[in-house]
Formats: sequence, C-alpha cells, structure tokens
Amino acid sequence: MENIEICNLNELSYGENVTQSAALAPIENGIEYEILTDNKSLEYIDYLNLTRVVEILAEFFDVNATAIARENQLCAVALGSSIDDAYEKVLECDPISVSGGTVGFSKVVTFEIAKQLKMMQIRNLIAPKISQDALNYLIQNSDINVIQIKSPLQELLGFNHKDIKVTPFGCLIQEQNLSKLTKNSFKVVGKTKPTQQQAEDAIFAWKIAKYLKSKSAVIAKDLSTKAIVQGKPNGAEAAEQVMDAACENSKDAVLAIDGVIEHVETIHAAIQGRIGLIIEAGDGANSDKIAKLADKYEISLIATGIRNNRY
Repeated sequence: MENIEICNLNELSYGENVTQSAALAPIENGIEYEILTDNKSLEYIDYLNLTRVVEILAEFFDVNATAIARENQLCAVALGSSIDDAYEKVLECDPISVSGGTVGFSKVVTFEIAKQLKMMQIRNLIAPKISQDALNYLIQNSDINVIQIKSPLQELLGFNHKDIKVTPFGCLIQEQNLSKLTKNSFKVVGKTKPTQQQAEDAIFAWKIAKYLKSKSAVIAKDLSTKAIVQGKPNGAEAAEQVMDAACENSKDAVLAIDGVIEHVETIHAAIQGRIGLIIEAGDGANSDKIAKLADKYEISLIATGIRNNRY
C-alpha cells in the first residue's frame, strides 16, 4: 500500500463545531479552482458541500446540470435544455435548501441566474465559468462565495483513487466506487417495459444514488430529482420517506434504490406513490418475489447488478 503524506496545512476558522480546530491540506491531482470573491473565507462545511456538488457536476459534465448541497448532503439535481432551465427545475425540487446552500452549475452562470441566487441568499456558487456581468453583480450586491472550477469537470470523476476513513481500529482504505451504468448495461426485469423517458430518468437517478449515503432513495422525473432521502437504517424506510417528500410528484416517476430491494414494503411504498419504474441492484434473496409484485401492479423494474453502498 502506498504512503500518504499530509503537509502544507491551511488553517480554517473551525471544524464541524467552533470548538474544533481544522485545516485544509492540498492533495495530488486535486481540483484546480479559484475563489473569485474575497468577502469571507470558506469554512470546513463549505468544502464538504462543494465536494458533494462537484461530484455530481462531474457525472454530468457534458450537459446542462445544476445541483444543490447543504449539511454535507446532496439535496437536488436537475438537467435542462439550458443552464437556466436546469436551475429552474432544481429550484422546484428543493426551494428551501437553496437558501444558505451551495449551488453548482456545469456550464456558464448567466446574469439572470446571478440575480436569482442573490435573492435566494445562497452561500456558495461554483461553476466552470461565470459571465463577467454576473460576477460583477454578485461582487457588488451580495456576500456569496463565487468559486470557479478550472479543472475540466470530466477529469474529476474518480479523481482520488483511494477512499480513507480513520477508525480506532486503524485506517480503512479502499478504492473509489467507479461503477458506471448505461441503458445498454442494465436488465429489464418483468413484463412491464419502461418508456424511453423512464429509462433516461432511471440512469439519471441511479447516478445520483451512487453519491448518497446508504440506505438511500431517489425519485426523479424529466431528468430532475423530485425527492432525495439518504442515510436510513433500511431501504424500506428510505422508500416510504421519499414518497412522503415527493407527494404527488411521485406519480409515474422513477424510484432509484442504491442497493438491493430486500423488503416488499419498498414495493408497497412505490405502489402508494404510483411510481412508474424502479431501478435497483437486483440479485437479492427476495428479488423473484419483488419482481412478481412489481409485475402485478405494472411497475417497470430494472436490475443493474451494481450495488452503490456508501457508508
């Protein structure tokens, strides 16, 4: 195993709490970025939220994508015909978290978006490019941290080959999850076939679930998240809570589960929410039973053969 050296620490004001000291150390092959405003320093939580956003932007580097993160959790993601369209869609998903949150864009941030971000009182904005009139407006009229990504977004996919967690038993070191999914690599299970739009939404939702804390559930429609729930004790609870969060937006939408559906309660929640398609890992002990139940209620079911556990 290779040695990992930490040096050149840059002190931060504090860590997760004001009683905790913290620092930022540069890493090899890390993101190249520039803070274009100097109104206030980035804090510990800011770097965590920026990381959540950048991970997703890298997945959708070649399209118009917008993402919101708060409290080190991904809150909403949307793709659009334009970057303005993507922002409107992501705002519909979670208009609450955007206030005080970190918002990222895969394309140029326009003046119109800048005005809306100012009104929403976001904390951080990150994008590969910000138009000059948008930047001037934010500098003069807000205290938003504006960060420009200078590294090509596609180069940030799996930028760090190791995932390290420090425990009392020692450092757990593993390779990053570099799993990929396309419409040609998943398996439609059961009799109800997905529409093309459902298949595209399924891939979109699965890519997002990959970056959530297990157990997670994502509801998506028209390439926009409608609700995200993560970090629950089991998949059934995640599915039930994501239906409550989505409300009527779950009708005919896609439900993505980050791993294997283990309990029929997950399907029951999908039935109550009138979900049109479910995408999951499959190959579980109850997968045949799950498939038959989905067939009974004419819910399309996709098995990916990929588990995206993230603890």
